Amino acid sequence: MLSWLILVCCGVAAARPAQQPFVDIIGLPWDQVLSVPEIDAWALNTVGDAAVIRTSTLDPASETTRHELHLLAINAQFTVPSVLQGAAHPDALYTFLSDDRFATLAPTADAWEISLQTLNYTSLPPAYPPSASEPVVLLSIELDEPPRAFLYAAETESLVVVTSRTVRVVGNGRERRIDLHGLTIDEAAVSSDRLALVAYDASARPPTSTRSFLYALDLGSGALAQVSTGAGGAVSSPALSDDGKLAWLEQRDDGNLRGQRRLWLADGAHVWEVALEFELSPTKVVWSREGVALNLLTLAGPDQAFYHLWTPNATSGPATPTRIPSAGTIHAAEHIGVTPLNHSHFIAIKSSLTAGPELWVVSHSPFADPTDNFEEIRLTSFSERALGATSSLRAGRRFAFDNDRGTTIHGRVFLPPRENPPVIFLIHGDGPSSAQDRWERYWNPSVVVDPTGTEGYSDSFTQARRFDWGGQPVADLRLGLAHALDRFGLDRARVYVFGCGAFGGFAVHWIQGAGWNVTGVVAHDGIVSPTRWARDTAVKAVPHWEFGPLSYRRDSPYYQFDPEHATRSWATPELVITDGANDAVSGPELESITAHGLLQSRGIKTRLVRSRSILDWWRAIDDFLTW
Repeated sequence: MLSWLILVCCGVAAARPAQQPFVDIIGLPWDQVLSVPEIDAWALNTVGDAAVIRTSTLDPASETTRHELHLLAINAQFTVPSVLQGAAHPDALYTFLSDDRFATLAPTADAWEISLQTLNYTSLPPAYPPSASEPVVLLSIELDEPPRAFLYAAETESLVVVTSRTVRVVGNGRERRIDLHGLTIDEAAVSSDRLALVAYDASARPPTSTRSFLYALDLGSGALAQVSTGAGGAVSSPALSDDGKLAWLEQRDDGNLRGQRRLWLADGAHVWEVALEFELSPTKVVWSREGVALNLLTLAGPDQAFYHLWTPNATSGPATPTRIPSAGTIHAAEHIGVTPLNHSHFIAIKSSLTAGPELWVVSHSPFADPTDNFEEIRLTSFSERALGATSSLRAGRRFAFDNDRGTTIHGRVFLPPRENPPVIFLIHGDGPSSAQDRWERYWNPSVVVDPTGTEGYSDSFTQARRFDWGGQPVADLRLGLAHALDRFGLDRARVYVFGCGAFGGFAVHWIQGAGWNVTGVVAHDGIVSPTRWARDTAVKAVPHWEFGPLSYRRDSPYYQFDPEHATRSWATPELVITDGANDAVSGPELESITAHGLLQSRGIKTRLVRSRSILDWWRAIDDFLTW
């Protein structure tokens, strides 16, 4: 059986792609979409006027990925083109020690090597292209796994290497290992002499728990102290201010990975949850220089932008963060200070539906109204070079409708450049809105709808999917598709439904049993049976929260919302894709194999693809549209 599956996958991967269907839908051949470079690592110097950037570029023809290091001098008023330094290792990490010195941590044949380079640059006009000296090896260290963070602590003049189990401190050419007493590390952040760690004891945490803790690690003494109370769920995004405060995000409910992330602060004397009048869920905390303000990177409908908050104290009353009016998606950012012209500057990685990831300056007023003096300036042009002068990319049109409960549901439609292409209706899995304004290599659709349960609107809207997977969320999807077909005059005769992740695949299989009139469906890393998912998933907290404790009772959500009970009604051709993921947002591979087997037993046209790369995915999808 396994050898037959491998032959099927290889056959799909080797098939010559028929590109026309996706050109009709997204305006570009899929191989051109894939060839747009992505920023996968970067480091900013201490004053924010220079950066090193690693890009990854996939060549569909050769099926190889090229990783390159670029050097950038930053001046918001005087653009200095980035310079290609050379090839880079895909696992390398970078950090600056000063304005003009940076360190690289990269694997060699039998160790990890730390090297130092000097950056020769100026950001003042007439600026010359930056260059870097030859690397000088500082030290080699042995690591049992790839590092999670590579940081520099200025006061102790030490480099810090963080893996999931260890903290290594490198100074004066020597390495020192700090004992973390068996903790597993999720995230790390550094200040001049301290490390903030998000960690948990895996041996003591139940399988359905997501609780983690914030710790402060003194890099000089090695003393480790718990900072968070440990009364909530998962902790994330630790951030240390210049004046010694600690900020982080923490979910209130243990076990709920989709719960609202709430802002917490510690100032040495107090630890408290910041009172916010805010229904959204931040993903990252960024301090402003000097610690006078906090910036919460937050998904809000289609955009991921900063919400500004003046730093509160332990007795401050409730506050409402103010949105900085950027469009598109900010993926990561660092605050570099306030300019003499009174602009509060971030250097950020940002993308949109029509432009790949680039470095930008995002700035606003540092005074009472942070929305004043808003400005965005692009610093790099990696995706522009790949896309050329094309104007065929489309950001689509947003639409909204009220569901049968009176709740406003949002979506986006990409109107075709010619008449009657197939309609690709995307159902996203857990995570951000599928209508998000961001560059995406996967799932270029023609219609997307954010049903009940989607993140990025409010916590109550996100949690409303719990115990109701086949209820209101699927009703919203049906209404949204019908609304888009009617309002925009799309081709009803060729509608394909693509489901991504655990929920997306669940919805596809629920639709199979509900008899939707569609041409074909695709399930990528989806699930068929919530009961089997709860048994086999590597992240048991997710089905436990969404469906409750595992139960075989007829009145349990596991039974009520099990697509496998309606397989006799399945009739639509289905492409099943698995990439072997088994995590918080993906169904185990066995769920894909089971779906394929059930379809075969019903005599329904189907194919199972074990995807080795994004190329396999695109080729399989492109072929599927010609079935």
